[in-house]
Amino acid sequence: MENLPQKTNERSDFLTVIERLSANQDVDVDKIQRIIEMQERVLDRNAKQSFNTAMVRAQAKMPIVPRDRDNTQTKSKYSAYETLLKFTKPIYTEEGFAISMYEGETAVENNIRVCGDVMHQDGWTKTYWTDIPLDDKGFKGTPNKTQTHAKGSSLSYGKSYLLRLIFNIPTGDDDDGNSAGIEFITEDQVSQLEEMLKSTKANKEKFLAFMQVEELRNIPAKNFEKGKTALRDFERANKK
Repeated sequence: MENLPQKTNERSDFLTVIERLSANQDVDVDKIQRIIEMQERVLDRNAKQSFNTAMVRAQAKMPIVPRDRDNTQTKSKYSAYETLLKFTKPIYTEEGFAISMYEGETAVENNIRVCGDVMHQDGWTKTYWTDIPLDDKGFKGTPNKTQTHAKGSSLSYGKSYLLRLIFNIPTGDDDDGNSAGIEFITEDQVSQLEEMLKSTKANKEKFLAFMQVEELRNIPAKNFEKGKTALRDFERANKK
């Protein structure tokens, strides 16, 4: 935070010079305007550079956040939003970041949009967003919540998901198997599951939670048939 006064003084000193020039009737007003616009571009460029540099440092410091909550629908574990904040907020605030989360507007049916304004102390703000399906049904499509409860659940998950995306936060156990010599599904098998997700219109996020992975390619080879069976069961349930 130490360089914040310096940045403020730079802008203040520049405005003082402009005020003095404006008081001179012989000064070209259009030229002053061009100088102001040029200075604003320089300040924005510097602020953006500071933002990006701080983001690189913050992401490099992010720990693996434990999955401490149970999802009874998918029988999997996930990292609660509060847990993510506990492990990561001290890191990103030290690098000069603050985050404002809020609900935005989306044209995607049965979804809510979670937005986050990531503000940096040197003056640059970047907005991130993600659309999250309303969590009112289980993986097999059976209603399991009221609309109010579903919206609250989706907002909470959306904030957690967005925060992980912004700072590239890894989640999992201390030994999540990624380095234990586990064989994962092939690219062809990934494509097969992608096609099944499209044809069955299953929710990909819930399927990934059911399989307890972040991405399809992280599914262990031994669980490939389990995933296909789950998608076939989902398709049959929707046809009833």
